[in-house]
Formats: sequence, structure tokens, C-alpha cells
Amino acid sequence: MKYFQPLERPTSFRKLASSMWRAPNDPHIFGQVDIDATNTLAFIDEYNEKNDCKITVTHVVVRALAIAFARHPEANCKAGFARLLQRTMVEIFCQVAAGGGRDLSGFKIPQADKKSLKEISAALTRGATNIREDKDPAFKRSRNMFQVMPLWALRFVLWIMSFLQNTLHLNLPSLGMPIDAFGAAMVTNVGMFGVDTAWAPLVPISRCSLLILVPKIKERPWVVDGAVMPRPILRLCASFDHRIIDGYLAGKLNGVIEEVLYDPSKLLTAAEQSDEGEAQGAEDG
Repeated sequence: MKYFQPLERPTSFRKLASSMWRAPNDPHIFGQVDIDATNTLAFIDEYNEKNDCKITVTHVVVRALAIAFARHPEANCKAGFARLLQRTMVEIFCQVAAGGGRDLSGFKIPQADKKSLKEISAALTRGATNIREDKDPAFKRSRNMFQVMPLWALRFVLWIMSFLQNTLHLNLPSLGMPIDAFGAAMVTNVGMFGVDTAWAPLVPISRCSLLILVPKIKERPWVVDGAVMPRPILRLCASFDHRIIDGYLAGKLNGVIEEVLYDPSKLLTAAEQSDEGEAQGAEDG
């Protein structure tokens, strides 16, 4: 009787993951924060109505995380060969389920700290649609390569890719390896699968310092003015690269994220806040 047998037709992501991670020897730390999403959900409804768009909690988290990295640029670093490098832009990588949920890919939103929620929503929708409809050439190229390569060869290719991108800092978009392809941090939504608490491992080749999972918002008991009552709670689950982010810096980033989610008006760009002020002034006049 065999205890094991080969997995038939593994997805490209499963093969990629099997090639990339080895025995645990990495600097992961994990954290979680529960946030009363009452104000955030009300803000989302109001924002969508005003701007004729459809932002979600994921877009809000991307924007909040980008603001946090902009305020604390010391977190926007990558661990290179024997040195730490600070990025000059805040770019957030959004993971996307593909192949009916069996595979995983994603894309980077550049300068996410300067984009409005509507712009982030449009970028995420466009990128996700291209991946799911098989119109993203980089995803097609990498998926096809990962599917045909044996694990031992894929492990070597990933090492070469990491060396070119993270040590030599080469920009090779024609090979599906643009410079700093994953940006400062990753955000992935697992709420669509009904998950309300989970953590994910940092992708070694990415050199992101932070990965946030956005689970399903769930009604939980919450203390309001000394009384326990049900509230919609957003539980953000984060994995950190301890070479970049320690407990002190994690607390600083969390403070910014909580600040803007409890007062969602701070999610607006400077231009949007100016427009809001002018509109309010016109109403008062």
C-alpha cells in the first residue's frame, strides 16, 4: 500500500509554491487587529453613490495600507544582498484568484498612496479582469512556463529570477520580470471564500515587507460605551518580514490603518478633500 502518490495536474501556483518555499528558516512574524467596520461600510456606500463606482473593503485596505507606508517610509524597504534598500514609491501588489479559484496571480498598483479609491478600484478591476480572461501576457507566459517545468528546474529558475530582480535590480519586462514586480506590500482578499481569520506566508521572491489578508467581515460582540453589542468586525491578518518591520514599526503602521478606517474621510485624496470642502461651502452659502 502506497502512502503517497503524485498529485495529478497541479496548478501553476502549487508548482511555484513547492519550488519557492523550503524548510522554515525565514523571519516571519504575524499579527492581527479587529476593527469595527461600521464607519467604513457607511463610507463605502456614500462614496460609491457620490462617485458612481463600486469600491469595496479591499480597495479601502489597499488605500489605508498605502497611506501607512507613505507616513512611515522606513517600512517601505526590501532586504537585498547584505543590505537593506528603501523604495522611492509606494506600490501595493493585489493578489487575484484565477482559474475558477484554483490558481493565484496578481498585479501591482503603482503609487497607491497618490491614487483615489475610485482609481484603485478601476486599476484592480482592470487587472483582475485581464488575468481571469487570460488577457494578461505576463501571467500567461509565467503560467505556461510553470506548468511544464519539473519542480527541480523551476526551483533553479526562481533562484535566477530572484538574483536578477533582487540582487542586480534588473528591469526585464519582456521576460515577465519588471523591476520590483511586487512592490512594498501585498493585499489579498479571502473573504470571498468565507474565511474570517487566516495568515499567509510572505513570498520569498517578492521581498515585500508585509502581506495583509482581508477576511470576511463578521458580526462579533463589541464593547460600545460600556455595553456589549454586535458590530461588523473587519479582522486584518498580517505577516511581516522581521528584517524590515519590528513590533514598534508594526504598531506605527497599525495605528495609521486604524486611524483612517475609523475616520474614513482621511482615505480621500487631497483633491477629493478640497472638492468636499468646496461643496460643503457652497451648501452653507
